[in-house]
Amino acid sequence: MVRSVSLGAVVFVAAFALFAACAAPGPYLRDAGELSTAAFTLGVAHPTGFALWCLFAKAATLVPVGEVATRVTFFSALGGAATAWVAYRAVRALGPGEPAAAAGGVAAAALLCAGVTFFRAATVPEVYAPTAAALAVAILLLVRAVDGDRQAGIVLALLGGLSLGLHAHLRLLVGPAAVVAALWRLRRGDRWPLVATSALALGAAVVAYLPLRAARAPAANWSDPRTLGGTLAHLSATRIRHAFAGAMFHRVGAHLGAFARLTEAQLGLPALLCALGGLVWLCASRRHRALGVVLAVVLVGDALYSAAINPMALDDLQDGHPTALVVAIAAGAGVLAIARRLGPRAAPWAAGAMAVLLCVPAALADVDYKLGLGHEAGAWTRAALAEAPPRARLFVESDDLAAGTTYEQYVAGARPDVVVRVRQHAWDKTEEAARLRRAGVAAVDDRAPVLWEPATDPLPSPIVPDIPLYRVGDGALPSPRPLAERIAALLSPARDPTVREVECEALVALGRLYLSRGDAARADALFEAALAVRPGDAAAGVDRAVVRARSGDVRGALALVDAVLARDPDRYVARLDAARWRAILGDLDGAARDFAAAHALVPDAAAPLAGLARVAGMRGDRKTALRWLSAAEKIDSSDAEVRALRKELER
Repeated sequence: MVRSVSLGAVVFVAAFALFAACAAPGPYLRDAGELSTAAFTLGVAHPTGFALWCLFAKAATLVPVGEVATRVTFFSALGGAATAWVAYRAVRALGPGEPAAAAGGVAAAALLCAGVTFFRAATVPEVYAPTAAALAVAILLLVRAVDGDRQAGIVLALLGGLSLGLHAHLRLLVGPAAVVAALWRLRRGDRWPLVATSALALGAAVVAYLPLRAARAPAANWSDPRTLGGTLAHLSATRIRHAFAGAMFHRVGAHLGAFARLTEAQLGLPALLCALGGLVWLCASRRHRALGVVLAVVLVGDALYSAAINPMALDDLQDGHPTALVVAIAAGAGVLAIARRLGPRAAPWAAGAMAVLLCVPAALADVDYKLGLGHEAGAWTRAALAEAPPRARLFVESDDLAAGTTYEQYVAGARPDVVVRVRQHAWDKTEEAARLRRAGVAAVDDRAPVLWEPATDPLPSPIVPDIPLYRVGDGALPSPRPLAERIAALLSPARDPTVREVECEALVALGRLYLSRGDAARADALFEAALAVRPGDAAAGVDRAVVRARSGDVRGALALVDAVLARDPDRYVARLDAARWRAILGDLDGAARDFAAAHALVPDAAAPLAGLARVAGMRGDRKTALRWLSAAEKIDSSDAEVRALRKELER
């Protein structure tokens, strides 16, 4: 028993030390700044609010180690280490006293820590690693509750209520199975499910944090959920679901395939095969069947969640944490099952060897994501604020600058005079009034300098590029070289692929501005620089193709965009451009295929339907052309291409 506890302690300490050593040294990109601000100010984070996480993360910010963002990152590292320890214990319990079980447990913990999705979650300010720790505990509690453990069932219900204060993974993946288990135990005569409802309600009281804190108007107050309706909307992520309704439950099969490929690339095929064997062994064993079934349910649920509900997060390492946990535990069980077949003497050695073989490929994959975290994220955000004249207004769109400037202003105390407005939240007058109030401004001053982050929105005019933000107003178009050099000075040499993506996006945005001003040569040079930073970037590749097409080299443009589609077949703009250029070159069959594929990607867009109408018209099939055109007009009759095509067909 002493040896078991000691080994478990080693697993926990080693995991925490690994995550802490590789942690982001300060603020990071994406949601990290907003979450750190919500923790520090006891505010309301983006849906679903993460009330319990905010309370624990606030406690972490009180530890005098590094800056606030670093302390929140250490809380993530603590959650990651706890998850690794629970994974170790889950496998260790399959064979108490067996050295092979201990080796399998270490393999489970090591494989979990080696996968890049979980590794990233444990090294930046995020909610996923602490939620994964709670999920791991919930899985073991559910298994014990299924076996009739009254205390485990009640604690599981309490954790289920508290899950309203963590990421939705926990309640979505374990909640339905827990309800089924409770009803089954109740039918068998147990009475703890009745008591569990009180524990569930007690845990759910954590939700009161949201309206109570929103009423205090903290710096981080996403959607201001101070009413019952506002709280329910925040918990159900109504705004996010509406914003991404077009992506949810769309092309689920393709997203499932992408999710499977991502998991295999991160953990390796040997680990997945071993995990499959472990799941089969657990489900075939009467003693361990409950664990196998629960793990399978969580695995299937997470795959469906990632493919149907949140496919937007596949590329940002924000999906798959429960899958990483399940695969790790199942692979550890597989190591134990195989080792046992080799006899008691060989089993420990075989288990240790298999642990190494399973974990090394995962550890060596995606090294830049694991060892590349630096100060670039903070430098980029601070540069945006430093660029602003006194009492300026900043219009930002990306999560990187929206969350980053929130952290710098309300945690670090930088530039309180500047009003930062998130463009996609401009309709939220409560948020706008709060930001004006914090900047000491009674109302919007139309004479204040305006800076604009280039993103998906059209650029205002006139505008002058600068880095990171563009200045709205008159001015000569500067040479792009100093601007590109400033981007590199702030973000290079970055090892982290996420930082390189930000650098690439900045260069692409700059290139598009020069292209819109008719300077194709400089635009092409900027797109080429973007591809040097991030080889294979789809946006830069498509934009280089546009430059080629405008110069008259349609065949060369098509070759570039086909290369993009070979890497990313679901790239809508690339598919649409390829269809148009195939039509110009006379490949009507290929154009029709690409227009149809573009329509499948974005069914509510008029352009692919107009393209199909044009192809039909080029073939002389006026009836089919009018049918496709009518479908396009139902979507957007004001579209310039649709209107032009209508005039052509009516001649």
